[in-house]
Amino acid sequence: MSPAPQSGPVLTSVNGAARPSDQVGSTVALEGAHFGALQDTSKVLFSNGAGGSIAATIASPADWTDNLIVTTVPAGTGTGPIRVKTSAGTSDSLTFTVTQSATFSPSTISWSSTTPLPVGLSGHAAVFASVPGPATTNVVYVIGGTDSTNLPRNTTLFANVQANGQLGPWTPTASLPGAVAFAAAVAATPFNSRVSGPGYLFVLGGSTDASGTPATAVYRGTPNTDGSVAAWSAAGSLPIALHSAGAALFNRDIYIAGGATTGNAPVANVYRSRIDSNGALGAWQSLAALPTPRSYHGFLSFGEYLYSFGGETSPVGPNDSTNTGTMLSEVDYAKVDLHTGVLNPSSWTMGASLKKAVSKHTAAQGGGNVLITGGIYNGAPTGSTEESYAQLNSDGSVGAFNGATGSHTIVSAGGKDLFNHAAISYVDGLGVAHIMVIGGDDLNAAGKKRAEVWFY
Repeated sequence: MSPAPQSGPVLTSVNGAARPSDQVGSTVALEGAHFGALQDTSKVLFSNGAGGSIAATIASPADWTDNLIVTTVPAGTGTGPIRVKTSAGTSDSLTFTVTQSATFSPSTISWSSTTPLPVGLSGHAAVFASVPGPATTNVVYVIGGTDSTNLPRNTTLFANVQANGQLGPWTPTASLPGAVAFAAAVAATPFNSRVSGPGYLFVLGGSTDASGTPATAVYRGTPNTDGSVAAWSAAGSLPIALHSAGAALFNRDIYIAGGATTGNAPVANVYRSRIDSNGALGAWQSLAALPTPRSYHGFLSFGEYLYSFGGETSPVGPNDSTNTGTMLSEVDYAKVDLHTGVLNPSSWTMGASLKKAVSKHTAAQGGGNVLITGGIYNGAPTGSTEESYAQLNSDGSVGAFNGATGSHTIVSAGGKDLFNHAAISYVDGLGVAHIMVIGGDDLNAAGKKRAEVWFY
């Protein structure tokens, strides 16, 4: 009897996404089946954008397993099919979209204003999502937050991103089941997760009153293809009540780190939950804690790493503008095991320090760099909108921080000294990456919530 034929390779996702996108040089993880236990002569083939293909480099034998391959997007890659080719055949393809980078340099940053919020807000969550449909709709969402009353809101606003990076009008859509401010939020769509339909929005924890009473609630929203939200529903609970925590989505997992619990006390806890194809969250798994308890910090993922930037180590109310002198300048990072989603090794590494200890700021990634904007720190109040930036290296380390000052700050463009604002990385209709800073409290007139929106 002849042996049964070997099954050919099956490619199901890249970085956990059914419709993946990323930049040239970025680390990507291909998931599927029947890749082979060893690479041997097998290849990962990216498109050159002109009908041909480019083979990716597999850096280590351990980066090729039967169901997961880790590689980097090779130079010369263009938007087009990605496939796995083995001796048993070639997989069906997924379309891999190559995105361009935002640039970071004091000599090139130039902030522009775009459509302001309908009301000044601070402590709001903001996320960007590419929503699939007959055509892809790029959308910015602003969720919850507080207005000048300092009371949490249950509102959701959305604005579509135009081809030049500007925003269309802000439109109210479905309200949250409960009012929250200082919540964390992520968007899971087929472009960054293996989820069905247009995807899901998740709002995690938050403060339910002006004093900082933390919540455990997790809400899930379902976008329509035009960017509006069809409805919100309860989607479980966090392991502990938190507000002002950091959250990031990487390879189908939501990571939440730090934040403040009862009495506004900072915590160091880190948790992970996996999103299934129907938007349900798995059990929250406790991971290696941050080196120091913190709230109001910057938190993001890039490559195979999670990062935490600065933050507050003392109990501080969410709307308090006091300079406590107990903020952090440290930058901590941890590597995610692409096979399991846990941190490996199970610890955090302290990297280069920020230019100043800061809290209630933002951290956004673009072009392989992190941009730190605004916040409260020791120094002249008029300096709080200084933007500083550093390179995120392939080994997880962070380069030295440089400052963008003078004519290359939000203040120079007509903005205010901000804290408790929101910042996102997003992509315009031409595939160009941008950074956007949304709303915030005015450091020099605390309680004066701003409606302005800035981008470059």
